Amino acid sequence: MHITHHLHASVEHPDRCEDTLLILNQAGYAPVFAVIDGMGGHQRTAPDGTLISGREASQMVSKVLKEFLGELPLDADASAGSDTEQRLKNAIIQSHRRIRHELNGGDIGFSESVGAVATVVVVCENGQRLLTAQVGDTRGYLVSEGDLIQMIPDEDNVEFLVQRGTLSEEDGAVISDLMNIYDGIHEPDVEGKVHIDGQEFDLYLAWRWFMVGNSALSIPGANVVISALGVEDEDPLPLTSRIEISVGDMLLLCSDGVYKNLAHDEMLKHLETNENRAEVLCNAAYLRSQDKTNKRMNPDDISALVVEF
Repeated sequence: MHITHHLHASVEHPDRCEDTLLILNQAGYAPVFAVIDGMGGHQRTAPDGTLISGREASQMVSKVLKEFLGELPLDADASAGSDTEQRLKNAIIQSHRRIRHELNGGDIGFSESVGAVATVVVVCENGQRLLTAQVGDTRGYLVSEGDLIQMIPDEDNVEFLVQRGTLSEEDGAVISDLMNIYDGIHEPDVEGKVHIDGQEFDLYLAWRWFMVGNSALSIPGANVVISALGVEDEDPLPLTSRIEISVGDMLLLCSDGVYKNLAHDEMLKHLETNENRAEVLCNAAYLRSQDKTNKRMNPDDISALVVEF
C-alpha cells in the first residue's frame, strides 16, 4: 500500500486551509482514511479569544474519528449492518455532536456556525473491500482499470431536487455526469430532455442551471450541501457503500476543491503520473481555481489523498 496526500489553502484565505486529511495505517489494524472539509467561510472569536473557523471543525472530526476507529481489526466486516458499519456511522455522528456542542454551543447563530463534511473509508476484510461512509459533498473514488468510480453520490443541489421528488434519480444521474465531464471551456454535445417539477426542459439548459442555480425552478447553486456535521441539532444520516478492490486499484479521497475545478478526465490524467499523485492532482486544481477564463474555476480549499493497493 502506497499513500500520498496533499492540501492547498484557498486563494481566498491562503493563511489557513480548512480541509483535513486523516490517515490511520497502524500495523495490525484496519487502515482508515478520511477527507474532511471544514465549512464556515469565515472566522469568529470565542470568548477566550480563540479563533474558530471551518478548520477547527474539520480537525475535531479527525480527532473523533481517530478515537472511535483507530483499532479496528484487519478482518473487519464491511457488510451492511455489520459492527464495523455501526462503529463507522457512530463515529461520524459523535463528530457531529462534538462540533455542535463544543464549537457551536451557546448563543451562536446559524450564520456564525461552523461545520464539516466528510468521506471516511475503512479498508476491511484483510484488504479485500472498502467500506465508505459520507456526509456532504466530499468524494471517494475507486480508480480501477482506467475508470473513476464515485462510491457515494454527493449531497448536492442535484440530490436536493431528487429528495424533494422534483427530479428523478435517472435525470439526476445524467445531469451529474455532464457536470463531471465538462472541462469549463468545451461544452459537451448534449441532446435529450429532462423533467423538473413536472415540466420538460432541454437537457442542455438543465445541466447549465445546476452549475449556477435557477431561482425560478428552485434549483440552488452548486455550492449547496444538504447535510453537514455540527450545523443542525438533528443527527445526520451518513450514506454508506461497499466495494471490492484488487491489486492495482487506487482509492482517491478529495474535497470539492478538486472535483469542482477538474473534470473527471482531467483527474484521471493527473493520477497517471509517476510522481506524488495527490500533489500533482491538487496543484492542477489550484491552478484552475485561479483561472478566471474557465467556467469550472472554484476558489476553495483543495485536498486529496491517494492510496495505491
